[in-house]
Amino acid sequence: MYKNVITLIAVLATAVGSVQAADSAVTTSTNDPMVMKIYPDGTKVVVRWSEVGKAVDNGEKHGGSPRIIAYDPGKEGIVPIGQTPSAQPASEPVSSRLPTSSSTVAPESTKSIEATPAPMSDTDNYGPMEGFGFRSNVGVAFQQSQSFRSLDQGQSLYNSITYEPGIRFDIEPFYNVTDWFSIGVETAFIYNQLHSIQTEGDSIYSGSPAFGNGSFYQVPILANVRFQFPSAGPFRGFCGGGVGGVWDFLTVSSFDENSTSYQWNYTFQLATGFTYNVAPGLDLETSFKALCTPNPLGEGSDSQSKAAYSYTAEVGLVYRF
Repeated sequence: MYKNVITLIAVLATAVGSVQAADSAVTTSTNDPMVMKIYPDGTKVVVRWSEVGKAVDNGEKHGGSPRIIAYDPGKEGIVPIGQTPSAQPASEPVSSRLPTSSSTVAPESTKSIEATPAPMSDTDNYGPMEGFGFRSNVGVAFQQSQSFRSLDQGQSLYNSITYEPGIRFDIEPFYNVTDWFSIGVETAFIYNQLHSIQTEGDSIYSGSPAFGNGSFYQVPILANVRFQFPSAGPFRGFCGGGVGGVWDFLTVSSFDENSTSYQWNYTFQLATGFTYNVAPGLDLETSFKALCTPNPLGEGSDSQSKAAYSYTAEVGLVYRF
């Protein structure tokens, strides 16, 4: 009887020990689950939760500190050694399941990173902002009426000439010293037809028998400076000016004679406007220019003339190399 009692006690002790071991395993698994560390470069590491706090992980080799998420073997497809992998679809190759330990990493595909579009700021390419360039413009030229006094048989006669709207062509090679300052040499061709001539209150119009027609040509050559206003967008305003010489050529035809007069004169110019970038290194430009000849003289003329002004509204293209 004593032998049977001892045997029963041994069986009960063995059963109690098994239950305690199972409870301990469950407790350990519940309190120390598997987690996944995901680094900025896509690398993934599966570790125990208890290992996370043992050392500071700055992720020097993987682009920065990781973020930690709950580990799901069925979703991630990464199975630590010693665990039974979950069921996989029959079509998935066995090699796609990478058995890992806590120190094994699985890099994430970088295709999605490479396909990410570049930031918008990277596409704002306006071309070179310093260096050589070339500018060409065309527009409508308005020559202001010009007054002068002449001598006729010892008497002073007061006259004025009125012009029709004309045309102006410009070309200018330049150099952008900085993105806000440039220097250049500009030459232009300006043409205006004479509308009428007034002498002592009497007007003679172009096309009349006494005054057939007349034309006024100007060819300025100017050394220019320009100040541009840098901006973050495609629009840029500017202002500038230049000094130089202008070749003035005036021709008048009447029923009994033709006369011409040409002379180099000192001139200066002021300009303002804005540009709009349409392609890298190519700008569309609009501008307003005022050309002044302070003391215009004619060939062999003994007359005294007031300052001549030509105003132009232009559009053109600017090429930056």
